[in-house]
Amino acid sequence: MSINKNKSYETSSTFIDHIVTICLIIYTLPFIFFRGGVVGGELMELYNNYNLQCKSAILGTLGLRYSLCTKRSKNVLHVISLLVLIYLCDVYIPKPLPGPNESFNESKTIVITGANSGVGYETARQLAVNYGMNVIMGCRSKVKCDKATSTIMKEIATAVKFKKGNISPAIIDMSDLDSVKAFVSHHEGKQIDILFNNAGYVTVPNVPVNKYGLDTAFQDMHLSHFYLTEQLLKRNPTLRVVNTSLSIMHNACSGAFSRLPDPIFKNHPGCLDEEYLKTGIRSETDEGAYPQSKMANMMHAVKLPEYHPQSTAVAIELGWVGTSIFPFMDMKLSPERMLLMRGAQVGVLPIIHAILSSDEELMEPTNGKKGVMMTVFGQPAEAFTTHGWWKGDVSKERMEDLSDKLWQESVKILQELGYLDS
Repeated sequence: MSINKNKSYETSSTFIDHIVTICLIIYTLPFIFFRGGVVGGELMELYNNYNLQCKSAILGTLGLRYSLCTKRSKNVLHVISLLVLIYLCDVYIPKPLPGPNESFNESKTIVITGANSGVGYETARQLAVNYGMNVIMGCRSKVKCDKATSTIMKEIATAVKFKKGNISPAIIDMSDLDSVKAFVSHHEGKQIDILFNNAGYVTVPNVPVNKYGLDTAFQDMHLSHFYLTEQLLKRNPTLRVVNTSLSIMHNACSGAFSRLPDPIFKNHPGCLDEEYLKTGIRSETDEGAYPQSKMANMMHAVKLPEYHPQSTAVAIELGWVGTSIFPFMDMKLSPERMLLMRGAQVGVLPIIHAILSSDEELMEPTNGKKGVMMTVFGQPAEAFTTHGWWKGDVSKERMEDLSDKLWQESVKILQELGYLDS
């Protein structure tokens, strides 16, 4: 009887161990997807920065797993490995932010587009509450903007800080160039030190061209921000410009995916080639609209200091951050709550570094000649550099040439529409 009970217990225990193994595999796949180099960025950046250590850790973990006899002990090792990776990516490796009393930017004013939600809201909140900055929250909806402003103001009132920040709402609709023009006119005469071009959305294909005859995604996420930047630079030549880009784009668009049977990247290595600049931005939205728009944000930042030498520019590599940009991110069992991706509070770290860092820190990778990319760990780096397991086919020089052509085309369109002088 005792023998049968032992066998039954062993069978039940083995079955549970198998279930746990399956659950861990199911969890690990999206973990790699969201935090890895395919769509996210932390794991790839970790591998690139600590190549030898990562290789040693992988080999050591595989060796230890092979030496373990039971499935349960292997599962425990699996869980520990995941927790260590999360700790490294979210806590240990990222460059720490300055403390609330270490800010050198208290008197500065920043404009943030798309500021009522997601990383825009969290950036506004942290800058005003923790660093005493004056934040102009640019939003499309007055109701949402007022609500977000009120929430942050309540937190500012209770913040333990000698110098209090300030939040002010402002309406700006990036789909309407007249709205951008009105925003600039409304703030004429005010010193603007930093511009965070953040507003964006997930595109859907087959959306007709807008009233300007342009791809809506290109205009909303690039051209309107380009126009806003140019207008603010007229009165604020030392403006620091921070653009929300996308981590994978500087690899994928520089040719890393051009060997794959993906028509977007196969036909447009670099995403924004001459064909796209000639016809793509004047056609309906397609499957490549979002990556192409986000790539334009990086290309804009890279070229900006060449055209405006007194300015500095940074393109942010965010990776996946838990916001409401996708419906599944708002679910009760969201990827953020499952630690599959960073929450906004941690995810905005590279943005805060791009805003608070000194000019010398930002200029170091390019000697101040070009804009830089800010990695997910808060370190400035040269843009259009491919590394790790993704090897690009399109050279950095080619991407910089395309960036210049994008700049010229953006100016040309705005001149044709009557928003910039010829």
